Amino acid sequence: MPFFKVEDPRDLRVGTFVKLEGSWFSHPFPTNTFQIKSSDDLTTIQALKNVVILQDPERSASFDAEDVSDENRRTLDHEESVRREEDTEVIGESPFEHQDDESLNKESSLSTILDRRQDYHEFQNHLRKIEGAYHKTLGQGNELFRQLSDRRLSGRKTADAMITSIVTAIQHPKTAMSLIDVVGSNGATWGLSEHALNVCTLSLLIGRQLGLEVEGLLELGRGALFHDVGYRALPMNVRFSAVGMKIQSDPELGQRHPEVGRQLMASFPDTSPAVLEMIERHHERLDGSGFPNGVGGENLSLSTKIVMVADHYDELCNAPDPQTSLTPHAALSRLFRHVAMKGESSKFCPEVVQALVQAIGVYPPGSLVELTDGFLGVVARISIHHPTRPTVLLYAPWICRNDGMLVNLAQEPELEIKQALHVKDIPLPALAYLSPRRMAMFVHATEPTIMASNSCRGRSRKSSLLH
Repeated sequence: MPFFKVEDPRDLRVGTFVKLEGSWFSHPFPTNTFQIKSSDDLTTIQALKNVVILQDPERSASFDAEDVSDENRRTLDHEESVRREEDTEVIGESPFEHQDDESLNKESSLSTILDRRQDYHEFQNHLRKIEGAYHKTLGQGNELFRQLSDRRLSGRKTADAMITSIVTAIQHPKTAMSLIDVVGSNGATWGLSEHALNVCTLSLLIGRQLGLEVEGLLELGRGALFHDVGYRALPMNVRFSAVGMKIQSDPELGQRHPEVGRQLMASFPDTSPAVLEMIERHHERLDGSGFPNGVGGENLSLSTKIVMVADHYDELCNAPDPQTSLTPHAALSRLFRHVAMKGESSKFCPEVVQALVQAIGVYPPGSLVELTDGFLGVVARISIHHPTRPTVLLYAPWICRNDGMLVNLAQEPELEIKQALHVKDIPLPALAYLSPRRMAMFVHATEPTIMASNSCRGRSRKSSLLH
């Protein structure tokens, strides 16, 4: 039966048969097509945003809410039940086939909501395992830095094992990058491990994007992982603030850490010149404005240029003062604008910055975003082989944060990210709900979570549902 768009929701009446076009979570009703049965339902519909309201005059009845008798309500319930059965019979097996067919418009039900709740819990269980692996890797990093400081050869073996595991993961066709929900460390040791792991991971993703072979990736990983090892040999200052204790190197000595790190790693006989260059020159810049020696241009290797970009990006996202940290998307935008505006006089290699964007997407994990249907969210996971359509945790205040609401944009072709947002653009309740943390990402080979419309849970398939 034909539906007609409702231009003014105030024209709706109790008894009107309506269809709500929009994401299934954009309204509180268990289905998208139904007859308005009460004045409360009518008020709710008239207050909806980000939905298109259609009506079917042939299936509508005109009466006041007060005139709806119990018998009429039972009749309406029966008609809606029959209508649902008819709709279910014509739904095809594939959620994306025949999307122009009117019978295949988005529809949701209590069973779908329960499916999505289970999907989120499965996703959370998966993330807990990933966080466990992440913290185990951080522990390995903490130990390897102690070993290197003591000039023990076992430190190199520990490092190579860590780097090999990351290189293996990023070659896997189902590798994902997840936002790990961690709080920034107060201690220098864990801070170094977090930063080193972030820079190593980002550098390897860039190297893969630029076509480096496995041996080249391993060398790149060593330079990236060791790039700040010189800090371990510098005196540390302890600062106290409202957020707690912070241990940092003396700012006056901090610029010596590339040279000190090079000297430390040169004491290991199997450290290659390429790794030593990355450690010594990761704070140099193409225009010669860096330190410690003002080296620039063609005197910098590709691997050094990669570590430079990865290191700067992570520092933008995880500044010593959290108030000055940028969201991942904002940090990428700043880097990209710089190389686009400066051209040949840029501090960073444009090809490397472009490879970073291609590797982790325009909206990396941790990016705060608004979707085209108006909903806010935080990017929780991307596929590093298909980074442009990530998985987003949505701000759904009517649902407990522990139950959550995920949307996989790779499986929702009609829904996209409208824009990235800064923390200051997010209302406080949404910010508390989404709980963006210190940016820490972890790459891992994973099988995709089985989502509601593809699950074999004995329920009818729904068309075009969010996954």
